[in-house]
Amino acid sequence: MTAKALVEAIAALVIFLTLAGLGLFQVPREDATIEAGLQAQATALLADLPNPPTLTVKGREITVAGRVQSHAVRRQIESDLRAIDGVKEVNARLQVLPEVEEFAFSMRKGTDGVVLAGHVRRADTIAFLTELAGGPIPEVTLASGGAFDVWDGAVLTLAQAVAQLDEADIVLKGDAVQIRGVALWPADLAAIRRKLAELPPDIAVTSDLIARDDGRPFFLIAEKQPGLGVSLRGKLPLALSARDLSEVFTRGVQAETLSVGPVDPGYPALAASMLAAARVLDVADEGIVTVTPGTLILSALRGGDDVDQALDALRADLPSETLLAVSRLPLTDPEPFWLALERRAGKVTAQGVVPVDLAQQTLDAAFEGADVSGLRHALYPDITGWSDGLDAVSTVFDEIVEGRLLFEEGAVTLDALLPDPVSAGRVDALLTALPQGQDYRRTVELVDDGLILDATLTYTPQTGARIEGTLPGNLTAQDVPTLLGLPAVAGSAGSDKDMPLPRAKTVLLALERWLGEVEDLTMTLRPEGITLDAVLSPGVDMAQIDAAIRAILDPQDSLRLRRMAVFPEAGTERTNAALGLAQVFAAGHWLPKLDFTPSIAECARQSLLAERADPIHFLSGSARLDARSVRGVNALAAVARVCVLDGGLEVQVEGHTDSDGEVAANRAISRQRAVVVAVEIAKRGVRPGAMNVVGFGSARPVADNDSDAGRARNRHVSLFWRAPGQAVQ
Repeated sequence: MTAKALVEAIAALVIFLTLAGLGLFQVPREDATIEAGLQAQATALLADLPNPPTLTVKGREITVAGRVQSHAVRRQIESDLRAIDGVKEVNARLQVLPEVEEFAFSMRKGTDGVVLAGHVRRADTIAFLTELAGGPIPEVTLASGGAFDVWDGAVLTLAQAVAQLDEADIVLKGDAVQIRGVALWPADLAAIRRKLAELPPDIAVTSDLIARDDGRPFFLIAEKQPGLGVSLRGKLPLALSARDLSEVFTRGVQAETLSVGPVDPGYPALAASMLAAARVLDVADEGIVTVTPGTLILSALRGGDDVDQALDALRADLPSETLLAVSRLPLTDPEPFWLALERRAGKVTAQGVVPVDLAQQTLDAAFEGADVSGLRHALYPDITGWSDGLDAVSTVFDEIVEGRLLFEEGAVTLDALLPDPVSAGRVDALLTALPQGQDYRRTVELVDDGLILDATLTYTPQTGARIEGTLPGNLTAQDVPTLLGLPAVAGSAGSDKDMPLPRAKTVLLALERWLGEVEDLTMTLRPEGITLDAVLSPGVDMAQIDAAIRAILDPQDSLRLRRMAVFPEAGTERTNAALGLAQVFAAGHWLPKLDFTPSIAECARQSLLAERADPIHFLSGSARLDARSVRGVNALAAVARVCVLDGGLEVQVEGHTDSDGEVAANRAISRQRAVVVAVEIAKRGVRPGAMNVVGFGSARPVADNDSDAGRARNRHVSLFWRAPGQAVQ
């Protein structure tokens, strides 16, 4: 039931009683009963007005006095009162409020109190504001007009917000409000913003609110370090200035980040405690002071009698409810922590300086069986975390066969023999994971390097040689180019120190003799033996090469030689890595690439150069070419192709022998050898009709026959040139 309905019900009851008083219900007449009935009805009629007027009922006469919103409201009130049954006269003393087109309201709060001005619609709003201001507020007036319906509610909400501000300036005009103010705490600001959120949503709020205090607790942290001086940071109580605190330190303050709270923290001894703690730090060599309400912590203090006296003075004046904690450092400088572990001939020793808080039992357990007599404790605890690495150090040391491990504050050094690569990997992982691992110095040898002999050498004239895998212990990757007569070998290979293969070098040296005749080679080196798989160039005596290589192989080794089956196009060029020679593929053979203008003199010079660079040799007592002489045949054929095909010359192929044997026999074999060379040249694209052969035996020596070298030079084949129809020059 609403207030109005309740009033109307009471009025009905009073009317009933009034009628009874008039004699209609045989109730005795009484003036008081009539007045009460009229009072109730009139009150019900005026209950919903913003400022309900006061009513006085005397007999059947009603007097109404107060302020109303408009003349229309005044007339309506008078009309409604006269319409009440039983009323004889209405005396209206109603004042019409001034009408304001646009309401405004302002509040200002400062050290001199609260000042309010503006318009409101309800008298009870003025009553609330009067109480807030603590006295009359003549500048706030009742008015009617253009205010929105909840204007007074908005005014009251703003007044409640102002009550929580130390300073405020608020202007409400129309449907917008501007509020500036200063609160004491951030929590007050939050409460004020919550209160402003209760304003009607149609009101636009512009606010500029700050808190005098940052809300952080009061504290002081003062630190003194050798060489760096004193640094201060914190929040001081109102009774202590940053200057007062800084002046305690006789050598000044190097860094200061201090603020002062705007209010007393409610702990009267705080300022004195901060000053007393600062005096202790001033006479100390170094240390850290932390002061909060009710707590003083002085840590890592270093100093002598002056510090003792300052601490005594602090304790003497310290309130009993204040907690004091003090920790001191020895006067001696701290030693760096280090630990050296060594294992030699089965004996383990440990030396070093370890933190004072590292128990001897812990050391004995970590290095059980070791001689730890060389360890001693420092005077300082571990505040850097150095001890955290001891478990990893102990685990690493268990891996060491022999050697030394040095664990310092900023570095770790390992000089040791480890079992194998797996062990070395574990050790590296553990030590590099330590903070000291950023300076990890390592000299490691392995009992077993973990490498197993398994190497592969490949070669083609176009790409050269490449080595991969693990070589035998007596051979390194750096040895291979020298043994093969190559400038370089690509790839890389380790070395199985436990598995030598002595004949590997012999085989590589043998391959060097024939590498110029190889088109493709794959050589493997494994514990079970050596395998060779090669494709040879056209024109090579494969049987001789096979026999020469097999002569140096062991029975468990294998050799496979094949003739070239796939040929490049004629005119294809390449540089032969083994020979260091530009070649061109012509007439089914790889021939030296030559570029000269043919003439009898130039052809003679070119053929002589070819003979000297790659002499043609034969097997002893026969006309069979030595397998390596294919290079000389190819060189002479290249010259002949230019001189015959391009120059139109003819060539005489002459065979020669040393002086051993019968003259007739030597002449015969020399001619046979010349024929063999001429046939090979013809195979390489020189027409046979341009060549004739002659055997001179030993008649034209080029060297003496008294030595093997001289006789070898005399066993040769030469080319001599002529124009068609002319004699040899």
